[in-house]
Amino acid sequence: MSKPPERSSRPRLIKKGATSDGRPEDRVAYPVEATPSSSPEDLPREQKRTPTGPRAGRSPIAARPSQGTDRPLRRAPVSGSDQWGLLPDRPLFPSAGRTAKRQPFKRSPSKAKWRATPRKRARARIAPPVPKKLTPEQRRQIEERYRAMVASGERPPEGRRKTIAREMGLPYALVSEVVKNYLHRERLRRTNFEIEKIYWREVLAGQDDAHAIVEHAAAHLKLDPGRVWWWLEKLHEWRKALDAEPDVSEIERATILALYQEYLKRDAPPEKGLHLMISETVGSVTPRQVHKTLLQYRLSFWNQLKNNVRPDRVAS
Repeated sequence: MSKPPERSSRPRLIKKGATSDGRPEDRVAYPVEATPSSSPEDLPREQKRTPTGPRAGRSPIAARPSQGTDRPLRRAPVSGSDQWGLLPDRPLFPSAGRTAKRQPFKRSPSKAKWRATPRKRARARIAPPVPKKLTPEQRRQIEERYRAMVASGERPPEGRRKTIAREMGLPYALVSEVVKNYLHRERLRRTNFEIEKIYWREVLAGQDDAHAIVEHAAAHLKLDPGRVWWWLEKLHEWRKALDAEPDVSEIERATILALYQEYLKRDAPPEKGLHLMISETVGSVTPRQVHKTLLQYRLSFWNQLKNNVRPDRVAS
């Protein structure tokens, strides 16, 4: 006789709703009752039962079906598409079967303020005041007041600049700026005036080397030679705007040169500019005509000097 085919030791997957023929592997894969060692939380949902008999967790012997019966090992499928138990028992959309009319949306009442005391309003940021623009007359008054304080030796406890700002009712920053520019301009004018005086003193004494004149002026005034070269070049720099100015007469030229010699004998430069001061004194010439006349006079001496070009420019 032929031997019956051997069955596999692996448990079979039984289709949902099908019956078992009582094979041992089926009972191993799908136990009928829970074992004492397993808790209800570890069991499948269909095997969790509520005990109704005297012994908790065990059903009466009479209620136990025999192992050879056709008892289904799983619950019936919910629907045809749930044959493998993928869908839940409850519908996916419970509200689909509602027939009651939906209530309109109502806003919840406003919640009470959590802060008992009202919040203080933040102070509005006030833009800083736009600084005033000083007029030329105000600048002149500030400079005159400062010069008077320096000449008399007046030094208020709060300072000269703060005193002027308080007296004139102007911001301190604007007054301080005017005084600072005035002092810088005065230092610059005073230095340029001293360089020009030393230059003419050396030239009229017979010095014909511009490089030697520059070295002597720099050593006497304790300046850099480049600073002396810069101002001497400015004194002898021709400007195209002067070409259109008419020449002055010989009498006017002699008067301008005489006033220029008096200017070089002063201890400090005048408050007004040189060209403006001479034009106001002569009366019949303009400041540009004075500038042109003095420039022609300076160039007549400068062009005869040796080494009248800066050394760094000669090398380049």
